Amino acid sequence: MRHILLLLLCCCMSMVYGATTANQLNALGGIIEPPIDWSAFPKPAKLGKYTDELKHPQTKEFIMKFLMVTPETLPTEAHLGLVLCFHGQNGNETHLGPAVADSMKAAGLGNNYIVISLKSKGAGWANDDERLVLQTIDWLKSVYPIDPRRVFIWGMSNGGWMVSTFGGKHQDTIAGIVRYCGYIPTAPNVPNAAETQTEYYLVHGDADTDVNVSGSRNLRLSLQQNKYRYVYREIAGGGHVDIFSNKPVREDICRWIDSLRHKQVPLHPDEIAFLKQLSDKKKADALLKKPNTWEEILRIGGPHAGVVLAQAFKSESTAIRQNAAVACTKGVFAGDETITSLIKLTDEKNVDLRQAAIKALGMYANWHYPDAQMALGKIALKPKGETTDRGAAVTVLAAAATFPLLGNYQDDVPVFQALVMAMDDDLKPLREVAFAPLHAAVKDGLGYDPTMAKKDRATSVAKWMEWFEQRAKPAENQAKR
Repeated sequence: MRHILLLLLCCCMSMVYGATTANQLNALGGIIEPPIDWSAFPKPAKLGKYTDELKHPQTKEFIMKFLMVTPETLPTEAHLGLVLCFHGQNGNETHLGPAVADSMKAAGLGNNYIVISLKSKGAGWANDDERLVLQTIDWLKSVYPIDPRRVFIWGMSNGGWMVSTFGGKHQDTIAGIVRYCGYIPTAPNVPNAAETQTEYYLVHGDADTDVNVSGSRNLRLSLQQNKYRYVYREIAGGGHVDIFSNKPVREDICRWIDSLRHKQVPLHPDEIAFLKQLSDKKKADALLKKPNTWEEILRIGGPHAGVVLAQAFKSESTAIRQNAAVACTKGVFAGDETITSLIKLTDEKNVDLRQAAIKALGMYANWHYPDAQMALGKIALKPKGETTDRGAAVTVLAAAATFPLLGNYQDDVPVFQALVMAMDDDLKPLREVAFAPLHAAVKDGLGYDPTMAKKDRATSVAKWMEWFEQRAKPAENQAKR
């Protein structure tokens, strides 16, 4: 049955695949105009880091000023990701983009992305800029080898408003939206959003006096209610501009971007052919044991490759199942379905396979997947569980607590519950690992010390549970911290 479904999927995709024209994009946004013919434009335009102005190739009409950072060499196929950056009010093309490109490099992803920072027509972004952004995206796809399933937008302040407004209208094009200190919730109410729509990563400081944190908190609630996938990092004491200087958060965003693919944009025919061959069990068993096969599965990614991943999880080969788990440490494939398969692998006899699955669940836990967080908590707290598994689970839970400890505890309740309970475990090494991120956040440790005897830990563990429960309440119900 899965073989038939994959063939049908491939046939449908091959019929609709093609470069999206500016005319198609503009029609979706309510703006209808002839597409621009970029065929005479140099391919690629330039490489490296440079500033330039994009003009209509026939009329010479000004379109967009920009600063671009590209890899020094380009792939022959359309495999690059694209990140478009939008400055704040009174900003320009030198803002955001260079720092985003630096974070891509720091995350080891610099050769996989073009980062372009745009300049609005006026002092700030407005609805009139929409057509110009669409034309710029169309130009970039026409002259650079960009994967249409890997287009992302990243904005701050007024640019944060722009990316959520523009991204909400063009979810058919944008795979992910990164919004720093933005305002006004603009997530459309779309059925089945988690499986079909754009994903969001929000960052805001709760001490922002220029754009109140309620803008991001309200968007978070809207995304939650409409069942979108999102990550929200709230930074306690963070202002309007200083939050962007948090490099670990920026690098986490880069890894999040790299894990995603657009959920509906069709595959290239060559990608369809590659996945189709893996629907044949005899061919698949040999191919799925090869590292280069998994490199390509991971590059294709998303729910399209998730069909193959689901098949690999059920393979009789331990090596293939482990390869599937390892792939999930870098890519988000089919959401909850993938997590369910990873959870099953944590009961396998092979220790390396279990460890790979636990590590993969840790990545999902970091990005607010509750099923992954709860599964890891159960492994970590299982009294008679394998010590290596329990230790691995506590380790990834501790890592997943790092960013929530900046200020947003509400999306990671199972993580903190498990860590606080692990602080009373009989094994001292587990207590130490669980306590480490909490101790970094509260220097006095609330009187807790992992070397304490069990009878002496009760009071301080209770204090930690109270500390967490207070912070996990909705913001309006919290006492002053």
